[in-house]
Amino acid sequence: MNVRWSERAALELAETVAYIVKEFGHQAAIKMRERINDAISSLVTFPYMGKKSFTDEETSVVFYELADKQSSIIYTIFEDEIFIVSVWNNRQDRMRLQAFLSE
Repeated sequence: MNVRWSERAALELAETVAYIVKEFGHQAAIKMRERINDAISSLVTFPYMGKKSFTDEETSVVFYELADKQSSIIYTIFEDEIFIVSVWNNRQDRMRLQAFLSE
């Protein structure tokens, strides 16, 4: 399977890494980035390992969530492609996530 990132997900990851560098240092940011990369590598082999998070009623698109300590990878699957929609900070309001996915 191929992996493709939305612009939003790439920006969220970059912002999260920058925040972690600022608050906790480069090593913490490297570890977080490695955890995200490892999780995505696992998705390539086992794309349905994430839990179903949300189904858009209008389009019937199913979004999956693979949770880490501080972040969740929100993705959907189209044929042979995993599309990373968001790298969601788990401390954020879940209602905002559902509103975003409905857009």
